[in-house]
Amino acid sequence: MNNAQLDSALAHWSYVAPLLTPPTNDAEYQALVKSLDIILDAGGADESHPLAGLAAMVGDLMEAYESGHYPMPEAMTATEALAFLMAQHGLQS
Repeated sequence: MNNAQLDSALAHWSYVAPLLTPPTNDAEYQALVKSLDIILDAGGADESHPLAGLAAMVGDLMEAYESGHYPMPEAMTATEALAFLMAQHGLQS
């Protein structure tokens, strides 16, 4: 990276920083979700596109937030899942 590129990055950092800063609350997380949708629509879904790296970084930030705030439940057996669904729908076993 040359000085001109670095100068440009520094001049635009206030616009880019929210995309590369880990969210600390649901509002910031939702803003990242919307940003990722826009990045993907702009070409970031194509791994050969210049925005693909940005899409991956934003996705990683979202994944880290999700795993810390919305952990996946323990896996259920098929029998447990069926019993849960039956209970949710008022069916007796």
